[in-house]
Amino acid sequence: MNYRNLILFLVFSPFILKGNTLSSPPIEYVCIDPLAENYFEYADPYSEMWSGSIFNPESSVYNHALASTYGVDNSTCIYDTTETCQTIDFPAGWSMFSTYIEHSSMELEDVLSPLFYNCNINIAKDHLGHACLCEFAMCNLYFITNQHGYLVKLSEPQSIFICGSQLSPEATPITISEGWSMISYLRRSPADAIEVLSDITEEIIIVKDSYGMAYLPSWNYNGIGDLEPGKGYQIKMNSEQTLIYDEN
Repeated sequence: MNYRNLILFLVFSPFILKGNTLSSPPIEYVCIDPLAENYFEYADPYSEMWSGSIFNPESSVYNHALASTYGVDNSTCIYDTTETCQTIDFPAGWSMFSTYIEHSSMELEDVLSPLFYNCNINIAKDHLGHACLCEFAMCNLYFITNQHGYLVKLSEPQSIFICGSQLSPEATPITISEGWSMISYLRRSPADAIEVLSDITEEIIIVKDSYGMAYLPSWNYNGIGDLEPGKGYQIKMNSEQTLIYDEN
């Protein structure tokens, strides 16, 4: 393999890229987006860690840099992407999720694509009863929104990354219908449910999380504690209200 073909191979190869000795030819190395949690922050050609730079096949967010000579300091990676990623941890069994990321495609099967591999996700449902059943290839829940939460059931626990544009919670109002619905949580950090929902407290009957813990304003009881990023919540209202989260 000549030098030109070697460089082209290393640029586009989604495999482990290795550097050997200081006398090796220039090497193309891949730096994974830090939010993917599968990368070496310091791609130093003098370091033994250099031999372990791994491309994460589940992430499309990456860039590469050419170590033209070993005399050049390549101690960090430069990222030119404007994408942000959110990690969501799904337990086995039933849970509710939401996301503060506006994905390039808000089709359910695109946003949750790693869960559909080998049908680890058994079913996904919205609050209106629209559902996707992976095993039977049946789906009438095509798109999801950032304003709602969704109920899912998994065979095994799994974590995924959802990448795209991060929404500003204060600029993303959530309309909550009278009766039951599922809402999203759009802030990057947890916050006390009582404080977060204070503007609409008088119209809330009950809020529930995936574990059945509840917030009951009329009883001044908060069994949920903090609302958390990546989670969805069932809520029952006396009337339609608009919820606006505080900024991050």
